Amino acid sequence: MAKEIKLEPSRSFREFRLLTGKTTIKNITSKVSLRTKLCTLPGKKGKFINLNIPFISAAMQAVTGIRMGIALAQHGGIGVTPCSIPISEQVSIIQGVKQFKAGFHEDVFCVKATDSLKSVAKTIKEKGYNSFPVTSNGKMNGKLLGVIRDREFDLKGDLDLTVKERMSKRYLTAKEGITLKDSNSLMIKNGATHVYVMDTKSHLKFVVFRKDLLRQMEYPEGTIDHNRRYCIAGSVSTQPKDQKRVDALIEAEADAIFIDSSDGFTQFQKDVIDYVRTKSKTIPVIGGNVITREGFRFLAESGFNAVKVGMGIGSGCITQEQKGTGRGQATAIREIVEERDIYLKETGTYIPIISDGGIGNSSHMVIGLAMGSDSIMMGRFFAQYSESSSAMRKHPQLGPVKEYWMEASNRARNYGRYETSKDLFFEEGVEGFVPLTGSMHDNIWEPIQKIKSALSNAGCANIPEFHKDAVLELQSIASIQDGGIHDIITN
Repeated sequence: MAKEIKLEPSRSFREFRLLTGKTTIKNITSKVSLRTKLCTLPGKKGKFINLNIPFISAAMQAVTGIRMGIALAQHGGIGVTPCSIPISEQVSIIQGVKQFKAGFHEDVFCVKATDSLKSVAKTIKEKGYNSFPVTSNGKMNGKLLGVIRDREFDLKGDLDLTVKERMSKRYLTAKEGITLKDSNSLMIKNGATHVYVMDTKSHLKFVVFRKDLLRQMEYPEGTIDHNRRYCIAGSVSTQPKDQKRVDALIEAEADAIFIDSSDGFTQFQKDVIDYVRTKSKTIPVIGGNVITREGFRFLAESGFNAVKVGMGIGSGCITQEQKGTGRGQATAIREIVEERDIYLKETGTYIPIISDGGIGNSSHMVIGLAMGSDSIMMGRFFAQYSESSSAMRKHPQLGPVKEYWMEASNRARNYGRYETSKDLFFEEGVEGFVPLTGSMHDNIWEPIQKIKSALSNAGCANIPEFHKDAVLELQSIASIQDGGIHDIITN
């Protein structure tokens, strides 16, 4: 007989509804803040990496690439790059996100004075650039000789000429050491779109773009690091071979390391964080996934800076069918949040909880947050946006769709996550499609607004208040049915 048989059924987010509290002028929707804690900062008790929206994109091949990482960070969340891709590819994604809003760009495409305008025109067509620094060696760190822009030559009639014959020597420069703020002020004062930053010998070191300032103004709630670069995290498996991946993520300045594991209640998780700490004392490490209070306690005592909760409840996950393991997400979150609060009283250390999986719509997001989650990790939700890293296809019935596959599917071949080999691998996830919604920039406002509205209905102005004051009620099947469309004919 089993050690223990729990006869109380585990619950899903779908079974609960939020009861209303008193709404006042202090917590109307427009004043609600969704700022939340992602994880603690190692060695800095009471300090956290914070998000301005409680959204994390899953570490999945079909979800988080450069475009997703940038878009989500712009809106105040964070992406997690998958560990089922080559290390070089994962590092490239992190670097791409970091460089997007780095301010001081040190990898700008340059040309030489002797290059033909034909080659410049070809680069304009291929890369979409319209301005190029002209340096002595055609590279950054060469001596700056001029600037060639598409407006300074005829894209048809001047192609036989050289860059030198059309380049301009009218451009804005600054000395190395200038701040990003001063660079932006200089551009505004001079009506310029670029500042070329040079060392004392006129070698080009950086280029600052006016568009970076405009992006900052357009997305004031972006998740940024201490250098004002967008934040992006990387995942690793518990396999010893991924120690090289850990090293690469630290070197690439990932903002956090997530352990990507279907079962986080293992000694191997502690082995990973112990290794990370030999390399870095400052990078946060997020452990998981766990579904019991014992699993949370193990990870908390092992030194993890946040814990992911969830098993077998993703949209394409078949773990429960294959192995019989898993748990309803509402029950898992409720139990672990209770243990987190006990741990806080014992140690004075607050460990943020990430709800991972089981989110079908914005109401599930609300319930997950009300139950005590600090943030929500989602795959299918983000896969629907054009910024996700999967391909778009035309479905005969659904129209435009995005390909979507789980990390436990044969397509992902994420053998390390399941501590197996190609010969012994069995699927715990499927592949399919999700309808294409469009760009995140055009659509993410809606779930954000719905969550804010729910907090306002509950009489709460922020997520910490929501954790403390939200009242949830378990629903009967009939009441859940009443909450949906019924007794009318729709198109």
